[in-house]
Amino acid sequence: MAQASKTRTVEEIKVGSRWLRGTVAEELETDAASFRADTAQVLKFHGVYVQDNRDTRTERIRAKAELDYACMIRVAIPGGRLSAAQYLSLDELARKLGSSSLRLTTRQGIQFHFVAKADLQELMRSINATLLTTWGGCGDVVRNVTACPSCDEEVRRLGLDELAQTISLEFKAPSDAYYELWIDGARVPNQVLGAARIARSVYGPTMLPRKFKIGLTTSRDNCVDVFSCDVGLVVDIDDPTRIRVYAGGGLGRSGTDETTFARLGDLFGEIDRSQILAVVRAIVALHRDEGNRDDRSHARLKYLVEAKGVAWARSEVERRSGVEFAPATRDTFEVDDDHLGEFVGGGGSFDLGIKLPSGRIVNRPGARYLDGVAALIEEFNPELGITARGDLIVRDVPVRHRDRLYALLGTYGVAVPERLSPLHRASFACVALPTCGLALAESERYLPEFLDEFYAMLADLSMSDEFFEVRMTGCPNGCARPYLGEIGIVGRSKRSYDIFVGADRHGTRLNTLFARDVDRSLLVSGLEPLVRRYRDQRRDGESFGDFYFRLDPAEIASLRPASRERRTRVRSES
Repeated sequence: MAQASKTRTVEEIKVGSRWLRGTVAEELETDAASFRADTAQVLKFHGVYVQDNRDTRTERIRAKAELDYACMIRVAIPGGRLSAAQYLSLDELARKLGSSSLRLTTRQGIQFHFVAKADLQELMRSINATLLTTWGGCGDVVRNVTACPSCDEEVRRLGLDELAQTISLEFKAPSDAYYELWIDGARVPNQVLGAARIARSVYGPTMLPRKFKIGLTTSRDNCVDVFSCDVGLVVDIDDPTRIRVYAGGGLGRSGTDETTFARLGDLFGEIDRSQILAVVRAIVALHRDEGNRDDRSHARLKYLVEAKGVAWARSEVERRSGVEFAPATRDTFEVDDDHLGEFVGGGGSFDLGIKLPSGRIVNRPGARYLDGVAALIEEFNPELGITARGDLIVRDVPVRHRDRLYALLGTYGVAVPERLSPLHRASFACVALPTCGLALAESERYLPEFLDEFYAMLADLSMSDEFFEVRMTGCPNGCARPYLGEIGIVGRSKRSYDIFVGADRHGTRLNTLFARDVDRSLLVSGLEPLVRRYRDQRRDGESFGDFYFRLDPAEIASLRPASRERRTRVRSES
C-alpha cells in the first residue's frame, strides 16, 4: 500500500474526499493488490479496512516482496438482529470470498477477513442485496448502535432493536457515495439508505473528529457495557418512557501515552423517550464542533467531557437540544446476563444462546462452527441475535425440535454453554494478529491456550467451577473492552502483556493495572498468588473483581509479578 503524503492529515483527506468518494472508483479498476493510504482512510467509512497478513509481513519485507494485502469488511447490524436468510447469504459469501470464516463482533456486527481487493466490489454488492450494509461500519461517524439482545419478553417489549435501528439511520453519513461505488455506479440519492439528507444531517464534509459509539440497554442488565460508549442510553424497565443518558465513555488508550485513558460515561440525567433523537443529536454535534481535530489520540468525546467538565457538557447539550435533563440516580443494574443457554418463551418455542470462541465462526478439527451454525439455521429458520460478547442467539425454535437442535450441535462439535466451565463461558478476545494492523501481541489465537492453563491452575486450587472472566486484547485500544473485565489481559509487545484486575460484573467500574509488561509464559503463574489469596480471604458471595478492589495497595504490591523490564535489570546487575 502506497504511503500517504506526510503533509495530509486525516482531516485533510476527509475534506478532499468529495463526500467520501476519494479515488476509490479509480483504484478499484487497477491491478494493484491494495489501495493508496489516503484511499484506505476513505474506505473506512464504507466499512472496509485495508490490511495485510501480519504472519507473512516480516519474510516478505526481507524478500523485498509486496505485502500480502487483503481487506476486512464490517457489516453494521443495529442491535445485532438479523434474519436466517440474511445470515445464510453472509455464510455463502464467506465461503466464496471471505476465507470461509465469519466473525461476530463485540459491537454486534459481522466481519469478513482476508477478502482480496479484486473481490471487494462483488462482496459489497452482495451484502447490500441482503438488505444489510457496511456503510458506517467504520470511520469517523456514529458506528453500529448496540442494544441488549435479551430474549426475555419483558425486555423485548421495550423495543430496543427498533430504537437502535432508528438511531442508526439518523446518523448515517449523508453521502450517496456508497451506492455510486458499490451497487451500480449511479448516484442514487442517499435517502435509499434511510439516512438524513445533507441539508439536515448532523455531519459536515469532515464528519466527526473520531468514531462515536452509542449503546442501549435496560436498567436491569448492562450486557453491552453501556458506560463504555460515547453515549449510553438506559431504558427504565419499570417505566419505559424514561431514559437515562450517559456520555463521555470510551476505553481506547495508548500504552505509551499516559495522557490517554479509559473512561466511563457520566450521568447527564433523565429524559422522555420521545426526546432521545434530539438529545443524542446535540451530543454528536457537540463532539463535531468541540472535539479535538488536531490530535486524533485525544479526539474522542471522553477527552472533551473530562477537560471541560460534566456540568459544562450537560449545559451545552441542553442548550443545543432544547431539552432539560431531569435529575436521576446512576444505574447499578440487577443481573449480569451473558444471554447464553436455553430460554423457554411462550407459544411453545425457546431461544438458545450459543457460545462462539471469541465470536469466530469457522470450521476447525472437531468443532465445525461454520457448517454447524449454517445447518442449524437452514433447518429451523430462526430469527438471530448477536450479543456484545460476539455470541449468537437463535430465537423462536419450536420446543418439539429441541432434541434435534441439540443433536445437530453435537454432530458438528458446537459447544453447549452448560457444558463449558464458567471461565471458558465468560471469556473472549479481540481479533489481533494476523489481520489487525494495530496489534502488538496475539489475542484471539492465544486466548484458548491461556484459558486452558488458567483453568488447570484453578483446578489445582479446587476452584474450577467458580466464575472468572478474562477479556484479552492484542493492544491497548480495547476492542474486547478489557478494562471492564475482572481480568483484562492487554498486549504490550510481541512477548508481553499488561494485566488489569478489579472491574465489577455489571460494567459500572473500571479495573486497574495490576502488573505491567509480564512475559506471556508467566501470565498464569503471575496471577496464581492473587487467585489463591482470593480463595482464602474472600467474603461470602464476593466476586474476584470486588475482592481485588478492596485490597490495599501494599497487599497488591506484594502479590504483583515482576515485569520483563525489572527482571532484565536484576539479571544485568547480578
